[in-house]
Amino acid sequence: MIKLLDEQTISKIAAGEIIENSASIVKELVENSIDAGADDILIELRGESTNYIKVSDNGSGFSEDDLELAFLRHSTSKLQVIEDLEKIRTLGFRGEALASISNISKIKLMTKREDDLAGNSLIIENGKIIKKNKVGMPKGTTFIINDVFYNTPVRKKFLRKDSTEINNIIDIVQKIALSNNNIKFTLIRDGKTILNTGSDKDPINRIFSILGSEIASSLNEGKFESENYKIRGFFSNNKLFRSNRDSQYIFVNGRFIRDINISRAIEKNYNSLIPLNRYPVFVLYIDIDPKLIDVNIHPKKNEIKISNENILTALLSEVVEEVIYPNRSIREIELEDKKENVNVFDIFDDEDDTEETSDLIEKEDSRNNNLKSLWEIEKDEDIKSQDNNSFNEEALLYREVVTKDNASDSKIEGEEKNFLYDDGASRIDEDLLNTRISGVLFKTYILLENQRDGKVFVVDQHAAHERVNYEKFLKMYLNSEISSQILIKPEIIELNQIEYDKILTYFDLFNELGFKIEDFGDRSIVLREVPMIFGLPTYVDFIRDIIDSLDKDISSNYEADMYKIMRKACKASVKAGDDLSDIEIEALIRDLKNCENPYTCPHGRPTIVEVSKHTISKLFLRE
Repeated sequence: MIKLLDEQTISKIAAGEIIENSASIVKELVENSIDAGADDILIELRGESTNYIKVSDNGSGFSEDDLELAFLRHSTSKLQVIEDLEKIRTLGFRGEALASISNISKIKLMTKREDDLAGNSLIIENGKIIKKNKVGMPKGTTFIINDVFYNTPVRKKFLRKDSTEINNIIDIVQKIALSNNNIKFTLIRDGKTILNTGSDKDPINRIFSILGSEIASSLNEGKFESENYKIRGFFSNNKLFRSNRDSQYIFVNGRFIRDINISRAIEKNYNSLIPLNRYPVFVLYIDIDPKLIDVNIHPKKNEIKISNENILTALLSEVVEEVIYPNRSIREIELEDKKENVNVFDIFDDEDDTEETSDLIEKEDSRNNNLKSLWEIEKDEDIKSQDNNSFNEEALLYREVVTKDNASDSKIEGEEKNFLYDDGASRIDEDLLNTRISGVLFKTYILLENQRDGKVFVVDQHAAHERVNYEKFLKMYLNSEISSQILIKPEIIELNQIEYDKILTYFDLFNELGFKIEDFGDRSIVLREVPMIFGLPTYVDFIRDIIDSLDKDISSNYEADMYKIMRKACKASVKAGDDLSDIEIEALIRDLKNCENPYTCPHGRPTIVEVSKHTISKLFLRE
């Protein structure tokens, strides 16, 4: 039975929530269907995302007495007093959603309980009941929402483009479907079925139907159960990863949430398994005693507070470790390095954080050195001799020396085109030109020696190849000279629904980049041609990186967005640890020296580090 909450309870749970977009409406209505016990839910869209939304279910339905009450703010059947939050397991509880929806759209509601002879129908506009009558219908509830934001044009104006809004709806339905395996979901758009799941108790079948076979076949299951926690997760192997966390699904008591602490607890187990700045894919189901969580901290209810979350994250880390290292018999112990001094050989470390490096580039402003993004090494204090002829470790201070190109990311993008066409620009340092290849360290760093001036340059082969690929691709694009190579065997790429819709929306963009793609149906595409600069093993990953960036990078400045996307060409670059032949090393260094800006990768990390003979001599106490 629906009741109005008392003022004390209202003041503690009121979110002041507004409906942001059509996806918000779909989420609230579908969650209401789940709370009503439905096991078959239909969502139908027609035209633009704001035109027509229909949500039908076979749940318990509204009683006639509850119909009008349901559209008043803070009327709910989920809880009666604030203490009920400690045992709440329903997805909704505030009693705000229907009132909010009715104030910004036109609603038709039809509902019937199992024992009622006939159903009831309401038509509501601008929050007021316009018409009420009896209807014949099976048990359940149907909402039809028309003309969202018809009476608030300012809010409608700030909606994103319709393809994005539709994708947001699809994303919401997929997440809800992933957490409710026992419910059948059908999503139809303009008569075309986008999603159709059966009801299945095995979550891996639901994962397969929603996320596709590539993801489902690359996941491994882990479990844990105690008095307060029940954990069941499906975690990717070392071959499946993404460029962001969008493919990480966390469900707590059936509710999709975002929790950076949970994500990091899982990700740390992948540190040595997947590339830097890449994220594992997982679907995680957590059941917790409701007394241990607070679901009332965010209007969208996609963030929660977990009591003693450190216990949960420790458990998760163990579960993931057992999944991805099933044969490990000796546990690794990570020791925190307490030394404040930095070992000189840290200059060869490949673990520099991209964002920190970018910050250094922006903050430093040295205009007196022509060599961009090289590192100077300075002693913090003189080496002091001791009685036993031992010496203290040097405290080294790394200072990045940059030229006038210490601008922000957006400024660099705007200037790339200019310096590429500036025939008079000579950005290569003479010291770097007069070098020869001396060797390779750790299959990662190429050593260049300048004997005349007593200098050694250390080149990061991955960062260097990123720069080479980026400038090649950029020049081809600016000159409209991107050529493609036909694949001997066309590549069929399976996508989830959102990725598939993005590809169809941005067909022209992919063509401009040299990818020839055809729609293969059933959420798949056929890749027939790729840009000439790409090696065969990496182009699929590059396409996925572009897909991940769409609707995030694409803005009104199309040309600037193209530069952002082309920077992702680094996915086709050699990696740290790749064993390069002498010919490949020579070609890479030659191409790097010919770059207009050989000193940083497209993301701002240094490609070259300079170490002088004087610095090395001091390490051996020769000077």
